[in-house]
Amino acid sequence: MPSAPVLARAHHAGRTVCQVILIALAWILADALSRRFLPAVPSSLLGLGLVLVLLASGVLRRDWLAHGAGWLIGEMLLFFVPAVIAIINYLPLVRQSGARILVVILVSTVCVMVSTALAVDLVWRLQDRVARARADGAQS
Repeated sequence: MPSAPVLARAHHAGRTVCQVILIALAWILADALSRRFLPAVPSSLLGLGLVLVLLASGVLRRDWLAHGAGWLIGEMLLFFVPAVIAIINYLPLVRQSGARILVVILVSTVCVMVSTALAVDLVWRLQDRVARARADGAQS
């Protein structure tokens, strides 16, 4: 009979695989919905919204996805290997337009960082305002 640590590792691995499959099913569903009903909306964005709504409504629990999502993020480097190979296949294009591509990447990265910072600041201020209103209401 296997020892307890071996069984615990097997259980953890099985749970992670099931969660990755659940995430993949959400992506497949979002891709099908996007192709059929909303072709202008990227399936990744639709899937993210779908999972967010399911999490917020309580239909989907965080612990049903946490290990699988953690594993996918931890292994994310593997997903960039095809992109690097594609760059190598298009070296003439990179040599010709590499500087322009780099400028676009840098500007878009700055835009994402600034908009994220503004969104975080806005949410923080809103949470602070709500907390103050609750504290004032509790004192009354």
